[in-house]
Amino acid sequence: MKKIGLTSILLITILAFTNIGSASSLERSKPAIGFSFAAIGDVPYLPTSGGRQVYPATEYESVIAHINEDEDIEFSIHIGDIKGGSTLCEDAVYSTNLEYFNSFVNPLIFTPGDNEWTDCHRANNGSMDPLDRLSLIRNLFYDKHNKSLGQNTITLKSDQKPYVENAAWTVKPAMFITLHQPGSNNNLNRTPDMDLEYAARNASNMAFLEKMLKQAEHQPHIRLVVIASQANPFERFLESGQGYTESGYADFIVILRAFVADNPDVNVLYIGGDTHLYRVDQPLTDVYPSPAQLTPAGTSYPNFTRLEVFGAGSALSQWAKVSVNPDGTFSISPQLVP
Repeated sequence: MKKIGLTSILLITILAFTNIGSASSLERSKPAIGFSFAAIGDVPYLPTSGGRQVYPATEYESVIAHINEDEDIEFSIHIGDIKGGSTLCEDAVYSTNLEYFNSFVNPLIFTPGDNEWTDCHRANNGSMDPLDRLSLIRNLFYDKHNKSLGQNTITLKSDQKPYVENAAWTVKPAMFITLHQPGSNNNLNRTPDMDLEYAARNASNMAFLEKMLKQAEHQPHIRLVVIASQANPFERFLESGQGYTESGYADFIVILRAFVADNPDVNVLYIGGDTHLYRVDQPLTDVYPSPAQLTPAGTSYPNFTRLEVFGAGSALSQWAKVSVNPDGTFSISPQLVP
């Protein structure tokens, strides 16, 4: 992967206007100068030894310190994968990462990835029950009073139990939505039990997403909608070589595409990971991705942008800074940790 330094600043400038509606109870106002947040994920994968994660993860600690030192950052989003894909899913991984999340000075919002639960059935992960690991994640990382992680917290709008990891909040002029959609096909097409888990969680995911998007359509100050999940629902809409026969992201793409198409004056930013390739692009089109179109084609939407965060090794020295303007336009700049 090509490294990107501080001098390579990617600027996404998209005009945004407003729809008609009422203000949300989630609203948290900021001055007219805009605000910035950090986007990270698929980290920390290293260091490891003997098939286990090793702590302290000093390079990751340096990333956190660098984010904490940036006075522009209002909060951080971690899109999931708090361990490598071939290390044990032991309890220390979760408790240590909770400590790391709470070392962020400003709020930290976390949505789970596949490495910390769906893939824990693998022998090199300890042959553990994914549903047991998911229960641990929900009990450990998600506050019963809908508070974020971090030293200074914010109140979130959470989904119904047990899907408390889905959350939303607003900072003018943006609405943020974290949606629990991990890699590994969103846990679909694996076993009958996992298919049942997927079906229930996906139904709640889509209901929560539609509810939040409907609110966004009716709030005049929302000019940007940010959706964060660990999955890459584009290049891995239906990942080859894994035996998947149905995409675990099909319902999400249908709802996403409809909102983007129906609201051309609202910017939409999807933040994801999983494939460990930092990129800022516009992959969503009128036909891609879909069951009938698994390779890029069609007409893209100018109001949609995808940010894939730095992942794995590159995430230990770089992170993405997203700066939002009062009109809903935004810029994305890679940050290099000294």
